[in-house]
Amino acid sequence: MLIINGSTRENGNTDRIIRHFVRGVREAGGQAAQIKLRDKNIGQCVGCCECREKGRCGSDDDMTGLRRRIERSGLLVFASPVYWCEVTGLLKTFIDRLYFYHHPGNAALVAGKKSLVVLTMGEADNIDYESEVVLEFFRRVFSSLKIQWLDTLLFPALMEKGDLIKKPEFSRIAFEAGKKYGKPGRGQRRYRKK
Repeated sequence: MLIINGSTRENGNTDRIIRHFVRGVREAGGQAAQIKLRDKNIGQCVGCCECREKGRCGSDDDMTGLRRRIERSGLLVFASPVYWCEVTGLLKTFIDRLYFYHHPGNAALVAGKKSLVVLTMGEADNIDYESEVVLEFFRRVFSSLKIQWLDTLLFPALMEKGDLIKKPEFSRIAFEAGKKYGKPGRGQRRYRKK
């Protein structure tokens, strides 16, 4: 399992939700690696189309190594706070760079993988309406890349850093989801505590 964390805020609500999720994965005997995009150097797609035409990316940055990690993972978890009805700029840039997998020689490297979406958002009302755009975005991305979307974990009313403390049920939900999707046999290898 590879968690792609698009949060810009260290130790914010998304980071904390992911910590509880990872605890659940480990409790179930699975493994989870996390990439915090804020710690990576990933340039914007420049539209050179070298990936589409030649099967390789024209940019040389941290995305090169991240693609190898994506290709080795059976389950991809995309985590982000919702900013203006969308993912953060960090996660959007990362997803833009997944265009690499549109080349016929690269498509099979991600096709058939499974995915989860974990979203935190400040809105407390009209959650379906407020999340409609970001969920449609993920639907189109996963459809285009032929990635199977298993589930969405949506955590509303988490505007300020630390708001998660006021909602302990969200921590429990994240932990239980980690247990559910972290079980070996769901694309997970056994995790051994050292």
